[in-house]
Amino acid sequence: MKKNTQIIICGDICPTKDTVHLFETANTKGLFNNVLPILQNTDVLVGNLEFALTNTCTKINKTGPILKGTTNFINLFTKGGFTALGLANNHIKDCGASSVKNTLETCKKNNIATVGAGKNEVEAKKPLIIEQNGWKIGIMAFAEHEFNAAYSNEAGANLFDVYEDFEAITVFRKQVDYLIVLYHGGIEYYKYPSPLLQKKCRKMIDSGADFVSCQHSHVIGTEEVYNGGTILYGQGNTVFGYKENNSDWNQGLLVTIQLGKSNTISYVPIKATPLGIVTLTEVEKEHLFEEVMKRKQEILQEGFIKNSWNVFCESKKALYLPHLFGLGRILNKLNRKLGNKLIDTLYSKKQKQITQNLLRCESHYEVIETILKKNK
Repeated sequence: MKKNTQIIICGDICPTKDTVHLFETANTKGLFNNVLPILQNTDVLVGNLEFALTNTCTKINKTGPILKGTTNFINLFTKGGFTALGLANNHIKDCGASSVKNTLETCKKNNIATVGAGKNEVEAKKPLIIEQNGWKIGIMAFAEHEFNAAYSNEAGANLFDVYEDFEAITVFRKQVDYLIVLYHGGIEYYKYPSPLLQKKCRKMIDSGADFVSCQHSHVIGTEEVYNGGTILYGQGNTVFGYKENNSDWNQGLLVTIQLGKSNTISYVPIKATPLGIVTLTEVEKEHLFEEVMKRKQEILQEGFIKNSWNVFCESKKALYLPHLFGLGRILNKLNRKLGNKLIDTLYSKKQKQITQNLLRCESHYEVIETILKKNK
């Protein structure tokens, strides 16, 4: 017999300079403050582990920061009452495939379930079923392609495959009572869905997902109720350090799902402070929800998502295009005669990695495609 059950989903969690000592000492009270009782008094607690748990780090060749923590950091999550951790993100493999394995083994030893990563591609794609109070709660976790992929013989994150995974959602939905999808993708700091992200998330709902949370953007975005399901485009950070005068970065949402006769979704707004995270004041909460509601109404307007996306992409031209445009006809011809030595001389390994990541990551590619289409 099913009983009323509460699920809480946290957003991105990662130690930073101002919080690492709290992870080292498993100081849940110091980190979570008045948020801690909310976390500990739920039936199922899930979060996105945005770093590897490993005592030895062989840093991979990549662009962007290397995020990591030692295996004893798991104690913070056990004390905090976490049921499961999503590992499908762009940082789980920062210290190599071995660190992914270390993370999986550390979580397993401490009775915390994982989803979204594995010792190989097949294991990484396995969804998770949590049985609680008579409910079968399904969780699937996907990431976009950066420096994180699992392969047939190498550990890593579960990349979303448009040719297979919509069907996988449909098949898995038949095995559970409620299905949650954690999607680690989209463009950082953008508060609306891109046209492609909206299409993808809507297709997830059409395929059987009840709730889709888009993480990774580091800002709170907006909500869309679609075809009987709910999509949160941007959950914001849960624990990712405090940045002075940056409320967008500091604020995040805890997703609360109540399973019962009628399933409901609500949000607990939190914020980072120099002394850990706390819930928003009533005034702050009211202001935040007004902004989210405004964005929720805006995306219903015909053409808004496309127009907003075009404006955003136009503002990123100076960042993206230098990594893509070549040398021109004469220098291209010279480069061919020199056997690509000109490219090897002018472009560093890091610059080539940046270009590679822009082309293979779904969200970065969408930005590039939009810019070039508009400026052709």
